[in-house]
Amino acid sequence: MEPTLRPGDRIVAEKVVRWFHPPRPGDIVVFVPPPAAAAGTPALVKRVVAGPGQVVAVERGRVLVDGRPTAEPYVAEPPAYDLPPLRVPEGHLFVLGDNRNRSLDSHVWGFVPVESVIGRAVFRYWPVARIGGL
Repeated sequence: MEPTLRPGDRIVAEKVVRWFHPPRPGDIVVFVPPPAAAAGTPALVKRVVAGPGQVVAVERGRVLVDGRPTAEPYVAEPPAYDLPPLRVPEGHLFVLGDNRNRSLDSHVWGFVPVESVIGRAVFRYWPVARIGGL
C-alpha cells in the first residue's frame, strides 16, 4: 500500500460502518485474504477500486471503472500491466494496492467477498511523525 501506508505503520480500522453501508471505491479496507491469495497472513490491506456490478479494466497505465478513468493521486506509479474488462460479481469487491506494480491484489488473484472485510482503515497512529487520517 505504499506510498499511503509503509511497512511498520500502525492503523486503526473501524468495524462498525460496514454494517450500515458496504465498502465504497476509494476506501482502504482490511480483509481476510481469499484462498487464491495464499498470503500467509490473517489480514491484508488494500484500496477498493470497484464494487458489485461495476466493470473494472486497466489499459495503458490507467484504471478504468465503468469505462471512465479513475483519479488516483495516491498511487506510487501507474500500472505497468493491462487487465481486460471484468464485471465485479454481486457480494464482491475489486481491490488494488496503491503500489500498483508491486502489489499482489485483485489483478492477480481475483475478487474479494464483501463478507471477508474486517473493517475500513481510517487512521494511522504510528509512527508519530505520520499520524493522521487515511
